[in-house]
Amino acid sequence: MKSIVWLLLAGAALAAEPLKLPLNVGTLKTRDGKVFENATITGHDAVGVKIVHSAGVARVEFSRLPKELADRFPRDHGAAKEQLDREAKREAAHDRAVDKAPEKATPGKDAEDDTADTTPDTTVEKKPELKGDPEVKIASLEAYIRRLEMGIDKAKETVRDANEKADKYTNSATTTVTRRDKNGGTTTRSVTNESRLTRAESQRKRAAREQAKVGEAQKLIEEAKSQVAELKSQIK
Repeated sequence: MKSIVWLLLAGAALAAEPLKLPLNVGTLKTRDGKVFENATITGHDAVGVKIVHSAGVARVEFSRLPKELADRFPRDHGAAKEQLDREAKREAAHDRAVDKAPEKATPGKDAEDDTADTTPDTTVEKKPELKGDPEVKIASLEAYIRRLEMGIDKAKETVRDANEKADKYTNSATTTVTRRDKNGGTTTRSVTNESRLTRAESQRKRAAREQAKVGEAQKLIEEAKSQVAELKSQIK
């Protein structure tokens, strides 16, 4: 009987003892089974305590603390409810802002991509008007073929660049957002940036246009080569 009275008196004295922070509590095991190693309580609010532990920082609600530890903190259920309501409203507002916010270009990266997106399409030069004797015509056609070949190289480079950008925009269009609720649980959802998907589609179309120009130029080269061969046969 004496030991029981002593424990009750000791518990009352502990509860009455002024709380001094930071408070090192060592291994903290919550009522729901979560364990925090090397835990130190650094502060508290109306909802729970703030701790620093071996894996980082956390807030543990009073309802999850061991009773003997929770009882050492002042409790105001009305203030706790108001705080949780405010936090829920802030989180909901943040989620809406994430969904609606336009994507900002990263200086030196996306900004350069946007500039490249406005580059004019490759222009395929039409066959020049041929004048003079066969040798002059041949020289004109051969120079024309070289210009077309240079244009093809440029168009192919643009195709590669556009496809790479399209892949980058597509791969970065969807991100995963994790939120912690008032009970300490987490929810994960995917957020899609429609602006990046639009950019990806624009780059795919750009690549397709440039590839079509490659085919058009190759056809003109074949026609020019055929004409050069015909003119050379006339010289012989």
